[in-house]
Amino acid sequence: MQLITGEGQLKVGDKIAIIGKSDRDTQEITVKDVLTIDGNEEIIINRKKNYYFITKLLVEGRSWAKEVRKIQDGK
Repeated sequence: MQLITGEGQLKVGDKIAIIGKSDRDTQEITVKDVLTIDGNEEIIINRKKNYYFITKLLVEGRSWAKEVRKIQDGK
């Protein structure tokens, strides 16, 4: 598993493991979309519920996600 340490490491279809700051946020999921909004990379994990994390905030320790690892490359 590859630890996510910066932007550009994830793409649509990648399977990731998220360790949340709260236990209820810990999950394994597939990346649904990768967007750049106001210069920040946003990783969309659930479009319907608007669940996402911003890579920069993850790296700085300011995201709801404590750690993200890529489990498997997307197709």
